[in-house]
Amino acid sequence: MAKTSIKLGKSDQLKILFAYPNTSKDQETLEQTILHWLGDTLVRDGLKKEMASIRVEDDEYILDLDGPSEAENAAYAERFPSILNIGWKAWEGPVKQIKSRKVWSTDNIDRPMWNPNGVKVDGKDAWRFFLTLGVGLVNHRTLQFFHYPPLRLLDPLRDSMKDPVTLRCRELLEANGIKPEETHFYETRINSTPIAAPDDQGTNNSPPADPVWGGLIPIGYFREFERQMIHTLLKPHAKSGYTIPMTAYGKDPRQRFGGMFLNPDQAMIIEVIEGQKTPVLGSNHPYRFYYEAQAKDGKGEVGSGKMLPGSIEICTQLQQDDLAVVRWQVQMAEDPSQDPWEVIANAQAYWKAPAQQKMVCALVKRHGSLTYKTPEGYDFWFALSLEDALKECKC
Repeated sequence: MAKTSIKLGKSDQLKILFAYPNTSKDQETLEQTILHWLGDTLVRDGLKKEMASIRVEDDEYILDLDGPSEAENAAYAERFPSILNIGWKAWEGPVKQIKSRKVWSTDNIDRPMWNPNGVKVDGKDAWRFFLTLGVGLVNHRTLQFFHYPPLRLLDPLRDSMKDPVTLRCRELLEANGIKPEETHFYETRINSTPIAAPDDQGTNNSPPADPVWGGLIPIGYFREFERQMIHTLLKPHAKSGYTIPMTAYGKDPRQRFGGMFLNPDQAMIIEVIEGQKTPVLGSNHPYRFYYEAQAKDGKGEVGSGKMLPGSIEICTQLQQDDLAVVRWQVQMAEDPSQDPWEVIANAQAYWKAPAQQKMVCALVKRHGSLTYKTPEGYDFWFALSLEDALKECKC
């Protein structure tokens, strides 16, 4: 087993970068908070959280890794400090520019948060600086590009993957042949904007909404942050000359990615990193299924456990589309040198074929049964099992 030590920085910076304390009820030390997120990263890289420890020397926090391979250690030593550096530049640059506009208010630098609507800072609508911690950084097979992380993933859940979107995507991966214990290798994500906020802030048009992107999240400030994060985590594939594939989820991420490179509304191969070809695919946001199934036009609420009357047709189409996107991810992760147009076309044909409609139907019914135990969505599940859903479908 290999060992390595990685300098992370000093406490003032790390408190910001790890959103310390994560919640108002936190009793952890800063070291414990760092290890919490590092532990999630190690597990999602297929390793053990016990491989990491933190020591402090003259206020310099040092990560010791004992157990990953030499190649894994080298990757962590390169990528993890890079992500922290990119995050600090975002905090010192775009975030301070946002504050200087005096549209948002901010309070304590040790617990950075701001709010666009004037409600109390500690209220559930407060925004938090958040780097989407706890995802795989070394052994991931794909890269996902989203808008911004939901606030609840930081406070109170403290888990970047404990989300109805992630739960649904895992089941789509399993439907496309990925073993449950390997789905985390396809879940590494970055966000266009390192702001944890409530679910509606990206599309909320109330003042001071972004004039270009149409929501409250100030996405236009973070172009360099996006570019650097993509370059850091878009790792080379075993296939020489290629990187792992990438998917941009939702309208704004597709537009943002297109503004940086090309329009990824469809499958393509582009050169994000010089000399490396990257397969890219634009996709629906996976949350759209829940909206169409349970909440469209204010007729219901996501998490109700019930599908709206007349929603089956659009939800079936979305399920077929999203299953095809995941199939594309899985197949391009195996061999990124394939024609991405051909792969997505074949994936769409596969999930629209008569032989697959019973599974499509069952997944529509199961995902349409998403139920929130509380309105905030902290506890959630699918009320209908896949087995029972398959029995209901007569395709």
